[in-house]
Amino acid sequence: MSLLYLIAAGVAVWLLWRMFSHSASRKPGDPNTTYEIPITVKVTYETEDKTRSPGTDDDKDNWEGSFWEVQQPFPAKATLRIKYEDGAGKQTERVVDVRQFGTDVSGNILIGQCRMRNATRTFRMDRIKSCIDEETGEIVSDVFAYLREKYDSSPERTRDTLIEEEYDTLRVLLYVGKADGQLRAPEKAIIRETCRALANDSRITDSMIDEIFSSLDAPTIHAFKLAVGRIGKTAAAARTLLMKAAEDMVATQKTVHPAEKEALEYMRKRLFEPASLPERPL
Repeated sequence: MSLLYLIAAGVAVWLLWRMFSHSASRKPGDPNTTYEIPITVKVTYETEDKTRSPGTDDDKDNWEGSFWEVQQPFPAKATLRIKYEDGAGKQTERVVDVRQFGTDVSGNILIGQCRMRNATRTFRMDRIKSCIDEETGEIVSDVFAYLREKYDSSPERTRDTLIEEEYDTLRVLLYVGKADGQLRAPEKAIIRETCRALANDSRITDSMIDEIFSSLDAPTIHAFKLAVGRIGKTAAAARTLLMKAAEDMVATQKTVHPAEKEALEYMRKRLFEPASLPERPL
């Protein structure tokens, strides 16, 4: 039995020697040769610019968007140099081209183009420590009152007053002007001069007339007649001014559209007694 164990051990040693010598004799390029190839994984990491703070702006308070919650903002044109203290107590001096001002739950505020930041900024007036009008050099102690005075004396105030006080007249003029489908430049010029006479202000421009009409809904025939009826109860001077404007607008064309003729006939009937204003030939 011991002899058999010796023979088996010898065979095992011989087999191991053969396997070792066979693998050691293989050369590179031998198709039967296998190699362990190390795998290197390259990892790229995204890095952010440490000099920037995305999503933050130390020059802008969180409440600034509240200007758009102002119920009745007023337009104002003024260039103000202000010393301003933000919510953190930081003071800066800057020049602001004011566009609008008004009041919200936080108090009186204004919005405009900040030249220092070259961006739109909103400022609470209670945080303005000092203010000077850049154009006149005037020291402004009450910013809200100062801007309100500028608005009250501006053409924009005249425009807004026209919309408030001459709403029916404007809608009648718009209806007559568009009765044939389009409002032409000669008709718009007559409307402009009529509005100047109504407001006693020569600063009204064609662009302001466009702004006024863009704020009005195009009147239907029913709305037109209701407006004429209400105007028929006003002073004779205002009725005569409106009637002349409507007739002059229609007269700018060689042919009269049926809708224009109908509008003029209705206006003469409702604005005047039959004998008080002779009918002009069309």
